[in-house]
Amino acid sequence: MFTCEFDSETTLRMRTKSRTQKSSSQQCGIRFYEKKGENDDMKHFATDDGRILTPPKELEPLLKGSFPAFSKLLGRIRFFYMADEIWDGKSLLTFSADGEQLIAVTLGGGVFYVHIANKDFRIADETSLDNVFKALKKTVPIGSQRPFEQLTANPDTNVFPCGYRCDLCLGSKEYDENNLTESDNFAYMNWVCYHGCVPGIDIERPPANKIGIFRCSGCNQNNNKFCRSITCSKEKGYTNCAECGEYHSCDVYRDSHYAGQCNLGITAEEVTKLVIPYCMKERLDILRAHFDMNGG
Repeated sequence: MFTCEFDSETTLRMRTKSRTQKSSSQQCGIRFYEKKGENDDMKHFATDDGRILTPPKELEPLLKGSFPAFSKLLGRIRFFYMADEIWDGKSLLTFSADGEQLIAVTLGGGVFYVHIANKDFRIADETSLDNVFKALKKTVPIGSQRPFEQLTANPDTNVFPCGYRCDLCLGSKEYDENNLTESDNFAYMNWVCYHGCVPGIDIERPPANKIGIFRCSGCNQNNNKFCRSITCSKEKGYTNCAECGEYHSCDVYRDSHYAGQCNLGITAEEVTKLVIPYCMKERLDILRAHFDMNGG
């Protein structure tokens, strides 16, 4: 998890919540409201521009056994495509780019329905997702497909064996040297994307008058002595974690984020800047597929 400090004495507090702590909504004055009805209770919160955001886990009582398939589809869309999410806070999630709807997902009791172009899919579990993935690949315009350079792991596996892309992170010093004005949005966008979504961690909204500029010194400092990925891969005799292939169940990755984890209703820009840099396992999957294709 991130340890984040800000200039101007601003701190992005991400801490484990004890049983006696107040919820983040009580601590920060963030107003949660509940939408009650046939879809059970779902907790939402709102962005400054009025968008409804909902942690995906709130949909689990409605989707039941189809929830893992929904999470996988959501992560797939965010990782491979660039689209703004329009979420009604009830049962309809659409993905749009350049004013055109690309995908519509309608939630039902124990199932969900996906509409792509002139095709409709009823999804009850992950077994039907391959057809959806094929339709996405065939239908989504090239301009809305994520550039491949954002999907690949850092080529220097001795420095970044884990799949992180610090060079894409708004908070890294390397990024800040070229885009100082960007990092002042890190704390707010981090809250928009992850608030209520990371188990055991409170991601609070920074005070409006103390946003500050977030800068990370990088996880490869001090000769990587704190990097569990480098230590583990070297102990096992691998160049990187993709060669090992156990990263989906490995304890080193127990706290890693994934694309389908973040709040419903986020924009393509927010995904690109606050989700894509940290998609470690998805990136390693691509690297491992490359190894398999080349007999590595």
